[in-house]
Amino acid sequence: MTNANPTSEEIFNFPCDYPVKVFGKDCEELHPAVCSIVERYAGELHPSQITKKRSSKGSYISFTIRIVATSRSQLDSINQDLQDCHLVAYVL
Repeated sequence: MTNANPTSEEIFNFPCDYPVKVFGKDCEELHPAVCSIVERYAGELHPSQITKKRSSKGSYISFTIRIVATSRSQLDSINQDLQDCHLVAYVL
């Protein structure tokens, strides 16, 4: 018999590779702020884990940070702290 409502722990099969996607106004402070928040929960980041893309008009920038996620609570903490950051517009 299978569980009709699997938990997030079952869906993600931790540990797993997980992309954290963040959007915000393109400013000097955004990159270090985002990295600091993610590193608090996922350890030191290597530059190869981070990709960035500027919007067509250059006003916004997005970051995709690939981490090894170890639990749902880790992901929830990262997402909440990123959402609380005044420099971040959106977190996916």
